[in-house]
Amino acid sequence: MFTPTKALQMVYKGISLETLGLEAGPEFMKTVNIASGSIEKKYPRVAYAQIQGTTPHTSSRDKSDKQKVVTVGYHTSSGTRLLSIHAHNDRTWKEFFSRHGKTEAAISASLQKSSDAEASNAEEPKK
Repeated sequence: MFTPTKALQMVYKGISLETLGLEAGPEFMKTVNIASGSIEKKYPRVAYAQIQGTTPHTSSRDKSDKQKVVTVGYHTSSGTRLLSIHAHNDRTWKEFFSRHGKTEAAISASLQKSSDAEASNAEEPKK
């Protein structure tokens, strides 16, 4: 199965990753960088990220999250937001999918299962 690839380097529109590091701290920058790499691999339609502020804050979306967070949105090339994350300063994050993002996540999961099955079949010894 042919899978197109692209160079993995998230594009940040608006606030840069470096500015986030200077204003929110290096640990938030590291978390966003790690999360962006993971998201870019899992969801190939993500074209850019948009950091939505550099002041760590309490999540209004997730009342159970007691850590300070920085919010980052991930968008397609046409500007459709697929998901947002709340990044913590300990290299963890939580993902929140938009309506369009839920569909994208289901497609990506299905493709991953198919790819895993093909790899598994290729590894089985011939009898």
